[in-house]
Amino acid sequence: MNRVTTDRGRRVPPALFSCIFLVLALVAPALADSDKNTTDSITPRAQKLALSGHMEEAVALLQAKLAAHPADLSARLALAEIYAGSGHNEQAEQEFRKALQFHPLASAAELALGAFYMKTESLPAAEQILDGAVRHHPKLNESREQLALVLTRERKYAEALASIRPVPPPPALHDQVRYFRLLASIQSGLGDAPAAAHAMEAALHAMPNDEELQLVTAVAEAQAGDWPACIRNIAPLFEKHLAPNSGLLLLRAQLAGHEAFTSTLKSLRTLNLPEDLKLELRVRCAEALASADKHADAVEELQEAVKLTGGGDDTLLYNLAVEEYSAGQFDVAFATLAPLRDRKDSAEVEDLLGDVEEQRGHRPAAVHSHEQAIALAPEEERYHLSLGAELLKFGDYQSALSVFQQAAASFPNSARSYVGLGMAYYFTEKNDESVAAFLCADKLDGSSGRVLAYLGSTQVDNATGPAPAAVDAICGRADSPAGSNADQSAAVLWCGALTFRKAYLAGNQSAAPDVLRRLRKALNLAPRDAVAKCSLGRALEWTGHLEEARHWLEICVQLRPDSAEDHYRLSRVYQGLGLKQEATQQAELTDKANAERNQRQALTDRFVQEVLSPSKATEPK
Repeated sequence: MNRVTTDRGRRVPPALFSCIFLVLALVAPALADSDKNTTDSITPRAQKLALSGHMEEAVALLQAKLAAHPADLSARLALAEIYAGSGHNEQAEQEFRKALQFHPLASAAELALGAFYMKTESLPAAEQILDGAVRHHPKLNESREQLALVLTRERKYAEALASIRPVPPPPALHDQVRYFRLLASIQSGLGDAPAAAHAMEAALHAMPNDEELQLVTAVAEAQAGDWPACIRNIAPLFEKHLAPNSGLLLLRAQLAGHEAFTSTLKSLRTLNLPEDLKLELRVRCAEALASADKHADAVEELQEAVKLTGGGDDTLLYNLAVEEYSAGQFDVAFATLAPLRDRKDSAEVEDLLGDVEEQRGHRPAAVHSHEQAIALAPEEERYHLSLGAELLKFGDYQSALSVFQQAAASFPNSARSYVGLGMAYYFTEKNDESVAAFLCADKLDGSSGRVLAYLGSTQVDNATGPAPAAVDAICGRADSPAGSNADQSAAVLWCGALTFRKAYLAGNQSAAPDVLRRLRKALNLAPRDAVAKCSLGRALEWTGHLEEARHWLEICVQLRPDSAEDHYRLSRVYQGLGLKQEATQQAELTDKANAERNQRQALTDRFVQEVLSPSKATEPK
């Protein structure tokens, strides 16, 4: 059953938009250059007989001629083609091979045998023959193009590109279309979507009125993310022929390009289709809308889809509830899920109900649903994570700690469980245990640096200063040879922030040069990171570099307007520079931020978004 992609991470196979560039039919073998008297009419007569269905007479004529002239290339190839056309592949191969024996360097024989092997799906054999043809005739474009086609079908895209690169586009329009479509297939296989789209645009330029080319080109442009070009090609096609495929592609392009889409959606809704196709269209429209965060519109599509099934499709009902939840229709989502739970309860349904109940403000019901999800699927880690996160949100840190301890024991190789455990330990003021859990999560995550943000965030604002184990681990990573790589920017960033915090609390001005060096390096590696800018601004204020500190702290408070510490630092900078009015304003913002500050909630929200959400990728069972 198809499922809708939503911001909750549920994946749906995007079958509509996955495009494999079609290559035109096999290149016809070249006409053999006869080495016999041109007045000989036996071969043409035999070919006419074969075309009219008189195979036996055609074969007899050619066999008689070959008995007298065994090296006649045109007769030998004609006989092989007749055998191949009538399904006698063994005899055909024998004749093609005999042609090559008599004429080992004849391009016509090589191309004909290569085409035969392609037609019979003997791709390695075709590659071998055509590779030889390219070596024997390096300036023959046809052999290079045929070899590129074989290599493309074998998914040897880099070799195919090398084969076709020296070949110029042919002059004939139909040949240009074939050439550029082959080039598009190669570029698509190499993962170069813009180049593939460019090749298809060249094919369309050769035959601009070909509607099939117009559709395929629009798909290629969609793959490349060139939404304006896609719309230019697909919109007139959909207007001319109101069809589901072109309409869905236009809808997706308009959504991705942030263009008006309502009229396209209305047109799709009015298409006169059989019931099964109408259902499929509603679901696919919902998929496109959900992917573009148009959840209210997706709800309408799924409601109609549910009506078409008589309300008996559990997956559709579940996806409808997902979209209702995403659209903020929490009471409606609960009404959709309640009968589904009564009829066919599952961990997925209970997990979603827990999220819905949380938004409705029903804390006990939310916790109960997440507990039910664990009971229904204890082997699924994501439900343990959901319950733990729910408890963190409600500030029940001790219960959350118990949940994450159980999760870490049940899933000892899960970095996510240990991140949750590290947060729960930190919130229950067990700092050493928190550091150990985060370091374990970092190790399980392959030391990618993703976990360091959690460890750094908990330690940088620790009232007693960062734990030595955290500083040693993070700075050890930052100072390693890999620390100079952009991939290790998190270690460099948090090492600088933590060494500043440590030196600041100790009043150790002698550490200032090393602190500033580390923070400047972090800013070079992560120039857009708020922590890098704010930490550097704080350190510069501490060391008395007020003008430069002002620059970075003014940027910082724009990025983190709820940070009381940053507003306080900036007010001190303004005081030092004699800017009394600005200093007073920052002091007021400091008091406001102190009143509203909830660092724990912010950390919990990040955990839900970055760690928990990707784990919720499923459909109801």
